[in-house]
Amino acid sequence: ARAAWQEGLADIIARYPDGLQRDAAAKLSSLIPSAGTAPRLFVFNPLGWTRTDAADFPYDGPEDIHVRDVAAATVTPHQFVTVSGVKYLRILARDLPAVGYKVFELRPGVRGTAPRDSAASFEQRTFGNSRVKLVLDGDGAIASLIDQRDPTVELAATIGGLKLNDFVANDADGHDLVVENSGPVSATVRITSGDGRNHVTRVTLYRDSDRVDLRNEITENFGDVRHWGFSFNLAAPDVHTEELGAILRLKKKSDGGHYAERNARYDYATLNHFADITDGANTRGVTISNWDCAFVRLGQSTPAALDSATAQLNVLAGGQIDGDRLGIRNQNGASHFLQRFALRPHRGYDPVAAMRFALEHQSPPVAGPVLGPRDAPLPETSYSLLTVSDPGVLLWAVKPAEEGIAQGLIARLWNVSDAPASATITLTPGLAAARRATHIETDLEPIALDAAAALPASFAGQQLQTYRLLPK
Repeated sequence: ARAAWQEGLADIIARYPDGLQRDAAAKLSSLIPSAGTAPRLFVFNPLGWTRTDAADFPYDGPEDIHVRDVAAATVTPHQFVTVSGVKYLRILARDLPAVGYKVFELRPGVRGTAPRDSAASFEQRTFGNSRVKLVLDGDGAIASLIDQRDPTVELAATIGGLKLNDFVANDADGHDLVVENSGPVSATVRITSGDGRNHVTRVTLYRDSDRVDLRNEITENFGDVRHWGFSFNLAAPDVHTEELGAILRLKKKSDGGHYAERNARYDYATLNHFADITDGANTRGVTISNWDCAFVRLGQSTPAALDSATAQLNVLAGGQIDGDRLGIRNQNGASHFLQRFALRPHRGYDPVAAMRFALEHQSPPVAGPVLGPRDAPLPETSYSLLTVSDPGVLLWAVKPAEEGIAQGLIARLWNVSDAPASATITLTPGLAAARRATHIETDLEPIALDAAAALPASFAGQQLQTYRLLPK
């Protein structure tokens, strides 16, 4: 009964925001003016900074087309992909504005100078593009990870038989690796394996991007404790994870970390948007974006001992870690589990870069048709609702006020950096007034706007602040 209640609650929680997003996309479609006879689509960026990313648009039209960025008046790379049985037009949407959209037009025939070669190459289990190179095993694990800026440095390792994105300690052979989609925007290799448990792994690389997307699907029920292992060739590892509103260093306080010396449990850390592991010299490392899972074990940590010396992260895939009398047995019979990650090699550790990377992986652009009348109120080519001047201050949420949109917009911002920061928040079409508020939207005090009618804001290190913005 407990398991059935939790599954029902999870379904309700998931359906609510999914429905809101569908309604919002449909509304936005009607607010952007259409022009001419060629079909148009918008690509919306929900994040608070300009970004370039792939965007998928459900599509059943002709394939003899080219895609034009209306604002930039250029042709953008595109390809056709099938995901979960649905055909999409995938485009490389460049320079999407912060909390805003760009409009793209579909025109007949092949035109322009957009690249038409594959975004990545795959040969004899080596998969790479201009930024990263991988060697894939037959069970979906990554045996080698190379940052093309340092082509002689191996970032992957094998520890306890586990490599990167590894489900079971073995040397899997004999499984098929299939190029599922390949085009100018991205390429995906699919691996189907029965090692450990039946699972399917899809590895995707994008044009000129250092992001390695990993889509793992476990396709049978299991009751034992299972992990996705990530082993790295990094000496004296230094690990950070994001919890709920905090970024923690996984060391004891006596070693400069955030873990207590006693009265603590050390076997699992909360894993929210990302984990980052860097060598002790802070010269190279890898960020892991985590979309679906909740906990990570550092090395061979136990409840009584923190293993901060082993360069391995074990992300909990499922199971009853405290024995079969606590928790939900055998996943309540479920037989499909989607667990997505992304990897990004980097030089020194940067919490802002790690968080931006994770949010871009987990908050893909939203694409939809442009269906508004010629007199629709939003701009025809591009629009940005809100901008933040300091790249280390991230827009964490923006929404109508709980009392209704007439009472303004609520914006929550997080200075992810450890250092104090100052930022200017600009709203389109402009601000009439602003107030600092609590996180439950109780007004605290008015904030004077600057000469350009923008909001000046100051933050302590890692501070979250909430503001009520009243537009002109």
